[in-house]
Amino acid sequence: MNDAHSNLGQDGSSSFFQTLKILLAGLASALHTRLDLFVTELEEERERLKQAVILAVLVIFGLAFGFALINIFLVALFWEHGWIAAIGVLALLYFVIAFGAALKLRSAILRRAGLFPATVGELGKDCELLRKSLRE
Repeated sequence: MNDAHSNLGQDGSSSFFQTLKILLAGLASALHTRLDLFVTELEEERERLKQAVILAVLVIFGLAFGFALINIFLVALFWEHGWIAAIGVLALLYFVIAFGAALKLRSAILRRAGLFPATVGELGKDCELLRKSLRE
């Protein structure tokens, strides 16, 4: 009779550890998947930022040289009659462009979604599933 109780205790203990092992393996797998998703999103964000910086630098150089040359051209064109007015109109035009760009930049920054939306969403689903399983 004593052997029956010890076998039952070992089987119950073995079953408990087996269940715990399966649970931990599932948890590790889910954590690994979420970590892979996070790393992928981080790499995508880094590449997007790199591309944006390169394009911004190209735009700045192109616009700077273009505006400088167009200014020289327009001032030379109006040299005889109204060169000061030409410079004033160009300055006003550049202020309007800068103001419009600043508004667009502000709206783009405010509209930007948070970082890593897929990772946060998946972690939220995981938490919800854990809450449901704890209620049962």
